[in-house]
Amino acid sequence: MRDWGIDLLTVLDNENYQYFTGEFRRQPRLYIPIDGEPMILVFRGEFEDASRNTWVKNIHTYGSLHEMMKHVIEYIKQNNVKTVGFDYEFALPAFLLERFKMANPTVKVVDARELFMSLRMAKTSEEIELMRKAQEIATAGIDAARRVLREGISEVEVAAEIEYEMRRRGAERFGFPTFVNSGYRSNCLHGWASRKRIEKGELILIDVGPVYMGYSSDMARTFVLGPQTENQRKLIELYIRARREAINVVKPGVMVSELDNSANRVVSEAGYGEYYVRGISHGVGLAFEETPFPTIFPEDSIIELRENMTISIGHSILSIPGIGGVRVEDVYLVTDKGAELLVKYDEELIEV
Repeated sequence: MRDWGIDLLTVLDNENYQYFTGEFRRQPRLYIPIDGEPMILVFRGEFEDASRNTWVKNIHTYGSLHEMMKHVIEYIKQNNVKTVGFDYEFALPAFLLERFKMANPTVKVVDARELFMSLRMAKTSEEIELMRKAQEIATAGIDAARRVLREGISEVEVAAEIEYEMRRRGAERFGFPTFVNSGYRSNCLHGWASRKRIEKGELILIDVGPVYMGYSSDMARTFVLGPQTENQRKLIELYIRARREAINVVKPGVMVSELDNSANRVVSEAGYGEYYVRGISHGVGLAFEETPFPTIFPEDSIIELRENMTISIGHSILSIPGIGGVRVEDVYLVTDKGAELLVKYDEELIEV
């Protein structure tokens, strides 16, 4: 923190809170001073739960925004804080940041996103094993889709079966609502399950993100209900070829942008560049999308891969009107030898 010129880190997001405290909490409030004891603020009624689940001993309760701010102001004065770092990632509630500035007009507020992510990007062996387990749970969700997909079933019914199976295998929550997108909806980059009923011959894109002991997975596969057509086969084969190009360039020292550039070249040279949504990779860890995340933070494109980083490859979508959209996504570990797939699973178009 001294190197960053920060006296106090304020943690308001679930992922950084869990990283530092070891517990998950809705609406977390953690304050870490450069010297002294960290402080957690929780709603009244949550004290016992927090004290049982975290190593932090300095826990206070509040029942209103005014009371919460009073605790924070007193804590800042006690620790002689001049500069406070927040994680400016898109999950930071703007109204809370503005309230903080209004309540502490003499305190300088800075973006500490790079500090947080410098700690979280490379994973420990324990974190990697938790992510491997999360990915195994994701494969169970994809297997559940294989079993239940049929003509006439709705997307939300399929999502319910997938999520039930993943819960049964140990998922405590999901990084995002399960995507089940069929037919024309398979063209959606981010399309949650709807009431649409699945029809024969349609492509069905399924994307899951179960969370296990705080750590996320991110896995997608494309199905077809019935025999695949020639156009559907060619589309998935092109996507897989582009994805493999991105996988093949992974090694420590390579810039994140090279993964997407490699995949984009394959799609563009095949004449389908206009149908391809770029951004084939992003970081995965406590969040299903975290640094490096170049589609949201363009500056992340120049981040160099390091050993023990965990990244998704296959986030982008290739979609053609009249045919549909395809995606194949898995989580990989960056090693000194390249990209290591956390959990193996068929990547071809899955006929059901």
